[in-house]
Amino acid sequence: MPPDLDIYGLTKHRDASTIDRFLDAYVDRVKSWDRGDEELMMEPLLLTSPLTGVDAYEWEPALTLSHIIERGLASPRRAFTVYLAPIRADLTRVILSFTADDQLVLGVSLDDEGAKPENERRAREIVVQLVEEYACHSGLILVESPPPRSETAFYAQAKHPLTVFFSTFPEKPLT
Repeated sequence: MPPDLDIYGLTKHRDASTIDRFLDAYVDRVKSWDRGDEELMMEPLLLTSPLTGVDAYEWEPALTLSHIIERGLASPRRAFTVYLAPIRADLTRVILSFTADDQLVLGVSLDDEGAKPENERRAREIVVQLVEEYACHSGLILVESPPPRSETAFYAQAKHPLTVFFSTFPEKPLT
C-alpha cells in the first residue's frame, strides 16, 4: 500500500452544521455508522497525569457515527480523532478531528502512488476546497501523518520533513 497524502483544513467552526456538511460531501455514512468495538482515544481533561503514551489517554466506546459527533460537540470539549469511510472513490479515508483548543480539523487522504506531481496538485486543490467550503483558516498536506491536535501543533507541523504544503488563510464566515 503506497503512502497517502493527508490533507487537512483547520476551522474554528466546531459545530453540527459544519460537520454535517463535511460528512455529506465526503463520508459514506452507511459504512461509517456502526463503529463496532472501536474506541475513542481522548486526551484527558487534566494533563497532570503521570502516565505517558497510549496510557495517558482516556478510552470510550465509539458506538456510532452519531455518538462520535455528539461527543465531539459536548462540553467539556474533548480532543480526539476518528477515521471514516469515504464516499468518493478517489479518497482512501476521511478524517474528523476535534482539537484540544476547541477547533475542528477536517481531512481526507489521497493515494500518492508513485509520488506523481498530479497527486500533489490534486491535494492542493482539495485544500482550497476545504478552506472555501468550511471556512478553514489553515491548510496542511502531510505524508501519512495524523492530524495535529491543536492550532499550535498545526503551525509547528509546517516545519516537519513530511509536510508537503502549509498555508494560512484569512478567516471568513461560513456561507
